[in-house]
Amino acid sequence: MIEFMQLANSDNEIGNVYREGNEYIVEVNLWNGNVIKLRTTGCNRITHNINLVDEFGDILIKDGIYRFMTVDNEDIILEIAACDLCPV
Repeated sequence: MIEFMQLANSDNEIGNVYREGNEYIVEVNLWNGNVIKLRTTGCNRITHNINLVDEFGDILIKDGIYRFMTVDNEDIILEIAACDLCPV
């Protein structure tokens, strides 16, 4: 079964994605102008499809893989294989 997470509005965008020590930080620019930061824990892999627009819809979660989907949920913008993805 696939879980999913929604951040209240589909006008959210992926901001900077950068490495900090052994983990990664993903900045999410929220529709209301706020920025939240998510930190990976136990990250095995991270893939960012820079050819797609960074505005995302759902975040699908299955078997330790976090997929930030396009607004139409057709393509994966950012995929993270990690033990956890939590707010900083």
